[in-house]
Amino acid sequence: MSKTPWHAALPTPSSAPPRITVSELRALAGAKKAGVEFIVVDARRADFDDLGSNYIHRAAINLPAHTLYQTLPVVGPLLQNIPQVIFHCNSCKAGSRGERTAGWYQDYLDANGITTSKAYVLDGGFKALKAEAPEELKEVAV
Repeated sequence: MSKTPWHAALPTPSSAPPRITVSELRALAGAKKAGVEFIVVDARRADFDDLGSNYIHRAAINLPAHTLYQTLPVVGPLLQNIPQVIFHCNSCKAGSRGERTAGWYQDYLDANGITTSKAYVLDGGFKALKAEAPEELKEVAV
């Protein structure tokens, strides 16, 4: 018996936001103000809470993919003035939570004519971040 995926009842994003590499994120974090000029959105949920990987980028907030679409009417206005909003999940493979949430956010921006912000996907996700730039991580209590 196959399990219905968590996102089956939600629309498929029509946007395909560009990817940003860990080295590009590292450069961005060194040159721009977090929370004002860029922010990282960690879209993990169960793997963030349950598997002991309770680390995020030091400029990140945790907005789980499983609830992001439903909260876009609240989250969108909070993020819409941040020029670069970078989404990631564990590995950001094709069809992943990172891609899906970035697409939903960009769809929200496009539908509302908002040009002050743009969605990106962190190439390789948390795994790449942890491997390539562990100094960019911070531990959070869960």
